[in-house]
Amino acid sequence: MNKNIFEIFKYTVYCKKIKFNLNELSNFCFELQNKDTGRVISNIGGWQSNDILNEYQIIIDLKKIILKHINTYAKEFKLKKELKISNLWININGYKDSNMVHLHTKSIVSGVFYVKVPKNSGNLTFHNPTEDFMSTIFDNNISEYNKHNSSTWSFIPQENLLFLFPSHYRHSVTANMSKEKRISISFNSDII
Repeated sequence: MNKNIFEIFKYTVYCKKIKFNLNELSNFCFELQNKDTGRVISNIGGWQSNDILNEYQIIIDLKKIILKHINTYAKEFKLKKELKISNLWININGYKDSNMVHLHTKSIVSGVFYVKVPKNSGNLTFHNPTEDFMSTIFDNNISEYNKHNSSTWSFIPQENLLFLFPSHYRHSVTANMSKEKRISISFNSDII
């Protein structure tokens, strides 16, 4: 790297494969969908549960694992206190369902854990804060996209994959083009 170039305002995405009983978790998600009318926040189609607190042991067990990773990642931010999961919900997206560009307010670190991921069921896409500006300036002038000139950056989800990111990162999920349903669990964390 050129010694005259300084990286500032650096943000990262944490990605880690963890082990969890996905069959049991998947069954739980579908059972909850049958009981919970859900809500619409960022989802276009699909189903999003209401917030789940500590009423289900399987969620308590998953939260313990996720929280360990949240606080490992949060060390990058040099916070005075550890983070706690403030809310958590399930997303089930069927054919052509997606999640619009959004961010998570009143939170420090947010994330998503993938439970069921059929092939072509949608990518997790992060949007550069200067996306609108970059697309007008850089379009058709880039020989190769990289972290300095990309207006978006996408990850292909996998089962048992955990993503953590600063809550103010704008992100979306592209349409599920599989005939099978994709299941993910999203959450926020804060100093509580």
